[in-house]
Amino acid sequence: MWVDVALLVGYVALSAPQSTGIPFHEYATLVFIPIFISHIVLDWAWVREVFRRSGRRRSGTVRFNRAFDIVIFIGMVVAVYSGFLVSEALLPDLGFNPTTSTFWSTVHDASSNLLIVLVGVHLAMHWPWIKRNVGRILPNRRPS
Repeated sequence: MWVDVALLVGYVALSAPQSTGIPFHEYATLVFIPIFISHIVLDWAWVREVFRRSGRRRSGTVRFNRAFDIVIFIGMVVAVYSGFLVSEALLPDLGFNPTTSTFWSTVHDASSNLLIVLVGVHLAMHWPWIKRNVGRILPNRRPS
């Protein structure tokens, strides 16, 4: 659950480079990538089960979830990859000077903007799980 919280907080911070500044946006991505990978690794049993090729038919919800998660993963990879290709702070600080590319800048902006919607839908799809787990860690409050 804490990795998921860190993932969400990191994603929100990365989604507003105009507020945080490009250097923060690019350097924070280096922290975000391992958190994103941890999210996948910690849920690997679910990933393996959903993608296992067996004779069992999957429900429409599970098939949709699987396809949706693949789209989010691809979108995340495209956003990170294109972000490195248009780096204005991180790579120049490391001595690399990526060429300015309108194409990759457009790809980065489009994939990042699409991810905002996809992550919102992903959260909505998993809202019952989120409520259940948040309820387990927060003290039980009853109205007075």
